[in-house]
Amino acid sequence: MTEPKLVAPEVFCLQTHDYRSNCLEFLRLVNQIAFRDNKALTIDLSKVRYATASASLLLFAIVNRAQLSANSKNAGQNVRVLFPKKNENPEGHRWIVATGLSKALMAGTFRKLDNLTKEGRYFQSSTNPSEHSSATALFLAERAQLTSTQFRLLTSGISEAMLNVHHHAYNSLIFEPDIKVMKGSRWWQCAWFDPSKDKVVFIICDLGMGITRSYCNTLALPQAAERMLELNAVTEAMTQGNTCTGDNGRGNGSEDIKRPIGVGCAKNESLLILTGHTKYHYGSNESQPKTLYQDDEIPGTLVEWSLVPNRGKNDD
Repeated sequence: MTEPKLVAPEVFCLQTHDYRSNCLEFLRLVNQIAFRDNKALTIDLSKVRYATASASLLLFAIVNRAQLSANSKNAGQNVRVLFPKKNENPEGHRWIVATGLSKALMAGTFRKLDNLTKEGRYFQSSTNPSEHSSATALFLAERAQLTSTQFRLLTSGISEAMLNVHHHAYNSLIFEPDIKVMKGSRWWQCAWFDPSKDKVVFIICDLGMGITRSYCNTLALPQAAERMLELNAVTEAMTQGNTCTGDNGRGNGSEDIKRPIGVGCAKNESLLILTGHTKYHYGSNESQPKTLYQDDEIPGTLVEWSLVPNRGKNDD
C-alpha cells in the first residue's frame, strides 16, 4: 500500500487571510496522519514558492513531534520530506533549504535536535528555559548589536515565553503522553538577524492547550461564547498584572513579553501572538494592542517578536 503524500501550498503562510486556511489545513493533515494515526507520510514541499518563518516553524514542530513519537514506539522515521531543488525552484529553495528548515525537518532524534543548537541553526527546540533563554538572547545580540536595555528586555521576554511553555502549555493530563514522548514540555523556536532590514526576529511555538484554555483553566470552551471568551481571555492574559496563564503569583509575565516593543524607537517593531482562534498584534506605533478572531484554529501558541536594534541611541 502506497503511503499518503501531502503537497504543501505554494504560498505557505499563517498571517495572511488568503493563505491561512490552506496552510492550517495542510498542517492539520500532517499532524493527523503522522502523529495521531502514526502512519508513514511523504510531505512534498518541492512546489513551495514562499514560506513565512512562523508557518515554517509550526511545520517543524508538528513534524518533529511526530518523529519523536514514532521513535518512542520503535516505528522508525515515519515522515519523508521532498524539498525544492535550487535549479527548478530557486525561490522555494531559498525559503526551505537555505534557511535551514530542511535540516530541522530531518532532526527527528534528540541528538539531532541538540546539534541544531550546537551548530547555531535558526531553527531549534528545547525543554530547558534556564539554559536556552540566555543562549538565544546571546545568539541574537552578537549578530544584531543590541543595546544593553534591549538585550535585557528581550532576554526577559524570551525567558517568560519559554517559562509559560514549561509550566503551563501542557498542564493537563491529556498531554502527559506527549510530554513523555518529547522528554518534557517542548517548544520549537526560530531566531535570526536580517542585516538587509536591520531587524531581529524571534519566534517560539508550542503544541499545547493555547492561552485561552490555559488562562481559563479548562480544555473545553462553551461554543456559544467561544469567540468573545477567546478574545477577552487573550486580552486579559496580556494585560499588566496578569500572565499568559492567569497565574497572578508569577508577576507581570505579559509585560515582560510586550516590553521589548518600541525600545528601539522604531515604527515597525511588533509582537504577534497566534493562539487558538485569536490573533494578537501589538506594534510600536500603536497605542493599544489589537485582537482579532479567526475562523481557523492554530494548535498551541506562537509568539513572534520583530525588533530593530537601537542604533546611535543613548542606553540606560
